[in-house]
Amino acid sequence: MGEAIQQVKNQLDEYWQSLDKDKKKKIVIIGIIALLSIIVLTILLTRTKYEVLYRNLSLEDMGDVKSKLDELGIEYKIPDDDPTTILVPKDMKNIAKIELASEGLPQSGYSFLDAFKDSSWTMTDYDKKERMKLALQSELASTIAEIDGIEKATVYIKEKDESGFVLNEYENETTASVFIEKSGRRPLSAQTIEAIKNLVASSVNMNPEKVQIIDNEGNLLTGDQSESEILMTEQFLIRSSLESRINESIKKFLENIFGPGNVDVRSSVNINFDSEKTTVVEFQPPIEGNEEGLIRSIEEVEEHISEAGAVGVPGVEENIQDYVIAEEDGENYSRRSSIINYELNEINQEILRAPGQVEDITVAVLINRQVLLDEEFNEDIRTDIENLIYAATGLDTRQVEVIARDFALTDTPDLMPIDADENLYRYIALGILVILIIIAIIIYRRRKIEKEQFEELQQRMAEERAITEEVEDLDLEIEKPRLKYQIDNFVDKNPELAAQLIRAWLNE
Repeated sequence: MGEAIQQVKNQLDEYWQSLDKDKKKKIVIIGIIALLSIIVLTILLTRTKYEVLYRNLSLEDMGDVKSKLDELGIEYKIPDDDPTTILVPKDMKNIAKIELASEGLPQSGYSFLDAFKDSSWTMTDYDKKERMKLALQSELASTIAEIDGIEKATVYIKEKDESGFVLNEYENETTASVFIEKSGRRPLSAQTIEAIKNLVASSVNMNPEKVQIIDNEGNLLTGDQSESEILMTEQFLIRSSLESRINESIKKFLENIFGPGNVDVRSSVNINFDSEKTTVVEFQPPIEGNEEGLIRSIEEVEEHISEAGAVGVPGVEENIQDYVIAEEDGENYSRRSSIINYELNEINQEILRAPGQVEDITVAVLINRQVLLDEEFNEDIRTDIENLIYAATGLDTRQVEVIARDFALTDTPDLMPIDADENLYRYIALGILVILIIIAIIIYRRRKIEKEQFEELQQRMAEERAITEEVEDLDLEIEKPRLKYQIDNFVDKNPELAAQLIRAWLNE
């Protein structure tokens, strides 16, 4: 295994030595870019995501929660702009809540467990009842705060007074008030408000109509008038949402032609929220092609007078006026009538139109004239844009208005402020990256220098062996002057070898 690794290493060294300087520079630059990309992606993908654990904590609760998190070894952050909020890693949020709840933290949330803490035999029934009511209020508030769109809730319960008198002039009932702090500008739906009323009422065994709900803007959310206002608000939100989708869709579609930031779209939608029920009754013949229909009944009348003289009774007024009166020549008349009733099919239709039908849509499009060819906006371009909008949305081209104007140039603001901690992490990552690159370059150069020194040492040892052999060939038994002459002659002929020999002796 070691030999194979050494062989691969030698092959890589040979390949590297065979490259010219330009190729080596390119390979080094590509390697640095790849290393930087890997480090940046690793930092972005492995960055810890924090979520809010608790908001609006008191200073006492904040200190207790921090101490417990330190004890549990859970990392946390406190935003500089909100010192009453504590953040923990997303994957540790549930664990932190469970551990803190087991310790009764934060203490601002009163629970049923707290109601039985520190109880003594001197505690009265009234105290116990008040503790239970406080715990119920806290639990209801926590449950309501879990509903989407609600940041915080507070519940107040006024229980019915228990009177010992049989005849009580004033009869009261249990009532409750709920204060809600919304998490956004979106109003609560009528279904959500009704659900909160039923939740509180069923928990206290009271009439839901006795529950009053107020939001943080001072609006009373219960009552018929409030529900109608909420319905109007929901209709407004539906309209605004539809207009936003139309604006965004048309804008993205046209930006493919004129470029990002060169198109602005505004639309107005007229929606009919009225429901309409139409009843239609139609009569049709049961047989196709037959206009008369099926015969249901026939009534026929026939009258005959056989004798011309029997036209009446003398002295008596006639009771039947339809009798035929004989003519002078003695001829009689006969009459025949027929009444036919036909059966027709009766079709009843009920047409129910659901609310929310779009009746009218108008669109206004503003285009940056600077991106047009020669800054010219003619009728052909207008018609093409109107046709594109009509094809994309199905709108009538008469309801589309397109104009071109020069857009004002403004400095583009930062899309998102960068957190100071994120800047610090980036600087640290860049610093580590630079240090790693410097260390890699130093290691590479050191290995290269060691390799060159090793090769030079091998060459020197070979030369020293050759010098030693030549010196040994000298006759050391000759006289000193002659020996000195031979040494001087050797130094003159081989100055480099002589210098290397002296350095070798000095090293020894």
